[in-house]
Amino acid sequence: MDIEIKVEKGRFNYRVGAIILNNKKILFMKDGKSDYYYLPGGRVKLHETIEEAIKREIKEELKSDIKIERPLWLVENFLLKI
Repeated sequence: MDIEIKVEKGRFNYRVGAIILNNKKILFMKDGKSDYYYLPGGRVKLHETIEEAIKREIKEELKSDIKIERPLWLVENFLLKI
């Protein structure tokens, strides 16, 4: 179960993203539904650590196992219905 809290005026998603470097380049993703690029990752599941979540998401999206060097930062986004 993904950690998502829906309320009348918005929702909270607990999400992780990875910065993947290769030859001094950063991997960004884009899907056919969005006009923007984003870092690979996704929602954290209940009882899952952030490390487990990012490893699972990268395995799902890129079919690759990763080694996490270090967490970089925490970002909080609150999506509100207007």
